[in-house]
Amino acid sequence: MLSAVENVVIFAEAARVRHATSRQVPARQTRWRLPLLLAACLCSVLAGVLPAQAQPAPPSHGSSDTGSAQTGVTPPAVQPASASSSAPVSVSPSASAPIPAAVTVDRITWLTSDNSTASNPGVNGVTDRIVSYLTVWWPGVKHEVLIANTKRSWQMLEDGQQVCRANVVRTPEREKLVYFTNTQLSPPPQLVVRRDRLSRLPRNAAGEVLLPQLLADDSLRGALVDGRSYGTAIDEMLARRPAHSNVSLYSPRDFGGRLLQMISLDRADYSIDSDIALLMMGEPKDLMTVPIRGASDLVMAGIACPRTPWGWSAIKGIDRALGRPEGAATLRRGLMRWITPETRAHYASQLDQFYRERAKPSRLVP
Repeated sequence: MLSAVENVVIFAEAARVRHATSRQVPARQTRWRLPLLLAACLCSVLAGVLPAQAQPAPPSHGSSDTGSAQTGVTPPAVQPASASSSAPVSVSPSASAPIPAAVTVDRITWLTSDNSTASNPGVNGVTDRIVSYLTVWWPGVKHEVLIANTKRSWQMLEDGQQVCRANVVRTPEREKLVYFTNTQLSPPPQLVVRRDRLSRLPRNAAGEVLLPQLLADDSLRGALVDGRSYGTAIDEMLARRPAHSNVSLYSPRDFGGRLLQMISLDRADYSIDSDIALLMMGEPKDLMTVPIRGASDLVMAGIACPRTPWGWSAIKGIDRALGRPEGAATLRRGLMRWITPETRAHYASQLDQFYRERAKPSRLVP
């Protein structure tokens, strides 16, 4: 894409040539045309780079692969998005990267962990639900699912392979590596701990875990997923943990369910996950969740595709297909199934606002 200055220069040169070669128009009629033409060109160029509203952000500062039912969407008489159609794109004037060239997307390989079906074969995870929906609303694109843990998924995304992953926690660092479209506001992760270890946790008067103090206690064994983001607040606490912290990082095939099994087997004392993860495990009686102080905001998650021309075209097509009331309703049903009535009531206004915005195509910024 040419810069504003380059466009003005090109238009000016064209005007100069036209002015020089025009023999039938008197000079006094053309004397004022060139300045006006240059001004009009400059205005039209600047109009194309005015600041635009970025993709909807979470109402509060912003996950694991969660479960859901089948979409159950019967498309009305609406023309589904095509693989080659274009979507509205807004570019911030501060963005240094140009809009990538359009690329035909005829196949998407979806990376997912298998914990959504490992312990409960009747559960469909986030990826299954999105693939079922896109099969209806983005025809002509073949969707395949590949089981890959978090670490391998990020290696493939950073390598620019033609893959996408659903329900990825969105952080500023990750936005430098992949393109995102927001799909879910999730309740914040909590500490998952054995019930018989609860009394040993450092907590405040409200019962919240003081995570920095816990990470400094080498008598308790933590188990976390390598490469996974637990949200900005928790990620920052983990990054500042002391060198002697008794926390082990694992790369399980699933998204963390096996770590919770380790806690049940007394091979670890705690991990970080969500109520959703425990529900998908069948609510084991020996485990419980405890809120973490300083990490009470909803966490934004979305679909991530590689930062390549193919990835840009893929994320635009996905966002376009999801950016309608049917898409927002499908995503909302998937989340509501796995959170408690108390959680739904607590975050009701923020969730309502998010899904109202999700019912429209996002204004994506490359």
